[in-house]
Amino acid sequence: MALTWCPVCGGSHGSRAECPGELRATGPERHGWRVAVDTPFGVEAYGVLVAPSGDLWRARIITYPNVVWTVPGGLLTLKFAGKTPQEAEAKAIAFVEGHITARGYARHDAVEPPGVLSFRAEAAASAAESPASRKLLAVPVRFGAGPSLVSAMTGNLSESGLFVVTLAPLDPGTGLRVLIDLETGPTGLSGKVIWARPRTVLGRPAGMGVHLLSPPAPYREFVREIP
Repeated sequence: MALTWCPVCGGSHGSRAECPGELRATGPERHGWRVAVDTPFGVEAYGVLVAPSGDLWRARIITYPNVVWTVPGGLLTLKFAGKTPQEAEAKAIAFVEGHITARGYARHDAVEPPGVLSFRAEAAASAAESPASRKLLAVPVRFGAGPSLVSAMTGNLSESGLFVVTLAPLDPGTGLRVLIDLETGPTGLSGKVIWARPRTVLGRPAGMGVHLLSPPAPYREFVREIP
């Protein structure tokens, strides 16, 4: 039986009384589960984004780097609601698994060892900056090398750079722009990726180290004030 999608929440449920509402995000959206699959268009990466939504949690599905899945017709983002982030994420994962099985796609579940060059670049960047200058703080950011921006969070910041936690890091050497949400409002930054960690390694999250080019005063002052 085909699923019927609610025009309000973007999900599927039995009756109008079960509709959780629009499921707008009321807090930061984080990257969660991810899988790579073989498709007729090449290898694609599917993932789940999880965010609080009032008393509930909502999950959305994304084809990386920035295509969010929609209900048939494309008029509404596909969403899954749960009482916990794990419940919402599990519903989204089940939908993706069904999508993969129904189309006969092959999964890439093997974890590839990170490249030696990536480790060297990360070590060199860390050595060039004293640990005391890096401040551990999660701040919402959006980044991209083109017109589209991807939502993510910082892992740490310094006056000259930042670490962006993301499952879709850009290649080292790529120029990018970053929009960071400070207390004074969104602030634009420009920089270059100096190293990337494509996946979690030994407890370290996937992401990329970014060297900032002429960071503006509001950003530098924000970093200085971080305890």
